[in-house]
Amino acid sequence: MVGNNNRGEKFILFLINPFISAITSIKDIRDGVSHWFLYLWFLVFGVAFCAVSEAADSFRYVEDFLVEYSYTWSQYVLEINEYFAFESNIKDIYTLTVNFLVGRFSDNYHWTYLIYAAVFGFFYIKSLKIFLRHNKVSNNIVFYVLLFMFCYSNPIYNINGVRFWTAAWIGVYVALNFFVEKDYKKIVLLLLMPLIHGASVVWVVIMAIALLLSRFQSVTIVLFIASSFVSAVSYLNVLNDYSFLLPQFMQNQIWSYTESEMALERMSGVSEYGAAYADFLIALPGYFHILLSFLLIINRRKINRNPHAGHLLTIMLALAAITNFLSGIPSMGRFQYFVIPFLVIVWAQNYKILKKYDKYFYVVPFIYAYSLLYWYRRMSAITELYLYAFPAPLTVIKYLFL
Repeated sequence: MVGNNNRGEKFILFLINPFISAITSIKDIRDGVSHWFLYLWFLVFGVAFCAVSEAADSFRYVEDFLVEYSYTWSQYVLEINEYFAFESNIKDIYTLTVNFLVGRFSDNYHWTYLIYAAVFGFFYIKSLKIFLRHNKVSNNIVFYVLLFMFCYSNPIYNINGVRFWTAAWIGVYVALNFFVEKDYKKIVLLLLMPLIHGASVVWVVIMAIALLLSRFQSVTIVLFIASSFVSAVSYLNVLNDYSFLLPQFMQNQIWSYTESEMALERMSGVSEYGAAYADFLIALPGYFHILLSFLLIINRRKINRNPHAGHLLTIMLALAAITNFLSGIPSMGRFQYFVIPFLVIVWAQNYKILKKYDKYFYVVPFIYAYSLLYWYRRMSAITELYLYAFPAPLTVIKYLFL
C-alpha cells in the first residue's frame, strides 16, 4: 500500500512539474520506481526540444525532416534499398525512418524528438538499472557522484546529436549485459547500431578486442598506462591527428565530421570552449576518470580475489586503453564516454575495498564545474522556460498540438 501511495505521489508531482519530478527521481533512484518517472521526464524533454540553433546538429535533423516527412512509400523504400545496396548518400536509416513515420500523421518535428527521446531514454534507463543492481556504495556522497558520472556520460541533452548518442547507449547497454551481466543474448542488439549511426561499428570492434584481452590483465594495465598519456594530451588538443593510419572508409567518415563544407558550416557559429585555459578546465573530468582507473589498478590484487570483479576490471581497462588511443583521432574521442559506465560500476562493485578514497569524490563539483557551465549554455539553446515551469499536460499540448 505504501508503494502504491509513493507511485501516486510521484505521478502527481510529474504532472504538476516534470522537471522537479526528474530531480526527485534522481534523488530517490534506488527506490525501485523512480527510474520510471525519470523516463517520463525524458519523454517530456523530447516533446519540448527546440531545434532552433543553426550551430546545433538538431537543426540539420529538422532540415532533413522538412524534406523527408513528405516522402511517399515508394520514395522511402527506394532510399532503404539504396542504403542496403551501398548506393545511397545517407549514412544510416534511423532518422529517415522516424521522419517518414511521423510524416504519416504530422508535419511537426517535435514528434520526431519525442520518438528520439523514447528510444534514447529506454536504453539509458536499462543501463542505469544495471548500475543500480551492482551498486554496493554505502556513502551517499560517493553514490550520488558515481550516479552523476554515469548519467552525465551521455545525458538526455544528447538527442541533439541523436544518431551517434542513441547508438552509444545501445552499445553501452549491450556491453554491460555481455561483460557485467553475462547475458549474451543481448549481443544481437549490436546490429541496430550501424542502422542508427555508421561509425558506431567501431564500438563492436572495440568490444571484440577487449574480449580478446580479457585474460591478460597485466597487458591491459600496460596498455592503459601508455594510453592514458595519449588521452591526457588529447584533452588539450595538442595531439597530432593520426587518422591516416585508419582504413580509407573510416578516414572518409572522419573527414565528413571535421573538414567537409557541412562540418565547417556547422562549427562556424560556435567557439568551442573559448580561452586556452578553458581546454584544461573542460578536461578535468577526464583526468579524474584516469585517476580513478589508476586507483583501481593499485588495488587490483584485492579486487582480483573476486574472479568476476577482476575480470570486469580487466575489461574496463581494455576498453579504456583502446578508446584512449583513439582519442587522438577527430570524432573518435567520443568513444571514451562509452567506458565511463564501466568505470562507475567497477568502482561501485568494489566499494568496500575503495572506500578509503571517499575524500576524492568531495571535489567532484569543482572538477565538473566548467563542464556543467558549458553544458548549461548548450541546454539553454535547445529548451525554453515552458519545459521547466509548465505542468506536463500543458507542455505536451503546446509543442505537439498547437
